[in-house]
Amino acid sequence: MAKAVTKEFEIFIETVADTGADNTALDMMDYVDVADNQAFEIHEVSLVLDPTEAFPAADVEARFQLADANLTTFVSHADRASLYVSRQTFNATDLSMFHQESFSSITPLIVSKTLFLRNVCSTGTLDYTLRIKGRIVTPTAKDYMALVLTQTGNLA
Repeated sequence: MAKAVTKEFEIFIETVADTGADNTALDMMDYVDVADNQAFEIHEVSLVLDPTEAFPAADVEARFQLADANLTTFVSHADRASLYVSRQTFNATDLSMFHQESFSSITPLIVSKTLFLRNVCSTGTLDYTLRIKGRIVTPTAKDYMALVLTQTGNLA
């Protein structure tokens, strides 16, 4: 089991979803110091419509995917690069909101130091806040082996 270097902490990142499917590189070194032979162990991920944003005036669907690879398109959440997906639908007629999300806890150790957030909105632009909760750890040899086996699909 990886040895904790820090206590658990949260990172908050403001992002904008618009009609162009964009990738945003999130350099973890901008938020926390990750030394060589250390990793960012992610415990939770959530994404919310920013409190500064009014409820959308028109029906809107927004999609998000957090990955440890620079994806050129949205991929299945079964893809090993996909860490978190979220779909949020806002219905302006009755002011309802539908939300679906999934966090893959199989690969919570991020050694690459860069994550990528892909997002798209069906109409207009919406401000969101991404919250990532985790800690910095020093992985053991077994952690690295589990990470390699998970990423290559050799789950024996």
